[in-house]
Amino acid sequence: MTLQEIFQGYVNMEPEELVQNAQYNSAIVLEYLNANVEKSDDAAAMYLALISTYIGADGSVDQLEYKFCKAVFGFPGSYDDFFNMVNASSTSKMVELVDNVIDSSPDDVKAAFVALGAAFCAANGTMTVAEQQLLMKYLY
Repeated sequence: MTLQEIFQGYVNMEPEELVQNAQYNSAIVLEYLNANVEKSDDAAAMYLALISTYIGADGSVDQLEYKFCKAVFGFPGSYDDFFNMVNASSTSKMVELVDNVIDSSPDDVKAAFVALGAAFCAANGTMTVAEQQLLMKYLY
């Protein structure tokens, strides 16, 4: 199975299955971050930057991604709050930190990072070339 076929599988998932997939892989990622980042505030900021990196990979933040975050995390804010949060945490410094954490993680955790990213990238019913390139960067 090619990576494009795997990515298309995420796009074709039923919404409930995609949410469950994101919740499952999110738990693995959060456990890893909490164990490997010095302060819990820093782990939370890194997790937010991670999610923001996935959401912003195609250069936009749309309503479907917002609804997906509400379903996965129970995000309580408005779309404007969500948009501002994603933009504020998508700094180049945070993206670089996220890249370093993913690159240094064990293969099983790296797979969870990529699967979580695939779920977020597919949340709006498509996966752009830019999103696929971001995810492939973490695999190689």
